[in-house]
Amino acid sequence: MAPPVTERGLKSVVWQKIKSTVFDDCKKEDEWKIMLLDEFTTKLLASCCKMTDLLAEGITVVENIYKNREPVRQMKALYFISPTSKSVDCFLRDFGSKSENKYKAAYIYFTDFCPDGLFNKIKACSKSVRRCKEINISFIPLESQVYTLDVPDAFYYCYSPDPSNASGKDAVMEAMAEQIVTVCATLDENPGVRYKSKPLDNANKLAQLVEKKLENYYKTDEKSLIKGKTHSQLIIIDRGFDPVSTVLHELTFQAMAYDLLPIENDTYKQV
Repeated sequence: MAPPVTERGLKSVVWQKIKSTVFDDCKKEDEWKIMLLDEFTTKLLASCCKMTDLLAEGITVVENIYKNREPVRQMKALYFISPTSKSVDCFLRDFGSKSENKYKAAYIYFTDFCPDGLFNKIKACSKSVRRCKEINISFIPLESQVYTLDVPDAFYYCYSPDPSNASGKDAVMEAMAEQIVTVCATLDENPGVRYKSKPLDNANKLAQLVEKKLENYYKTDEKSLIKGKTHSQLIIIDRGFDPVSTVLHELTFQAMAYDLLPIENDTYKQV
């Protein structure tokens, strides 16, 4: 089962937020739904809950949004997806026309801010959409106090000496800043942002973006005020600050296991 409410770890916090903002938002008594996930949200849910938890929330089937699926027109579908063109296009194919809809209706929940261009695409299927919301969880909790943004290209773009990659670096920095803000939002924190400026300007640039996006996120609609800074501190350090640690063996059992055993997706299979 998913971590109980009494636990204060990051996995428990993420699951409780998903439960309250997604499942409780669209839940009706005695109504089962099909759940559609993309690659990122599959990892996200797998990190903080199990299939038994989804069954308890009225989810009878979980499917990959990218794959071909048989229509189930008598059931409603819950789309928990990233705000990307690929995922939105897959949704649009499911609701191409009323006579060809794969499901009875759709509840859409985006992990992060959805650009206006993608929202405008969804308007074509507005009659089939019961909900369309952003829940601001765009990171994967790996452990109780560890998370990842799951951006495998970040290291390449941030440290590439090729000037032609500058635009790619800017895009990656923007995306990571947005994701870090969702971590703060999930924890209900508006931290002070600190960074080490050397040896490169990566930490400085990312810190500036995070600070700006935090300010925009915590503005209220009514009075345009910013939520006051909390006591927490967000410290951003460039990998170049401590490159030696990446080639050293950490003195923990967990690190030794990952070094010596073929562990994939946090799972070791004995042959």
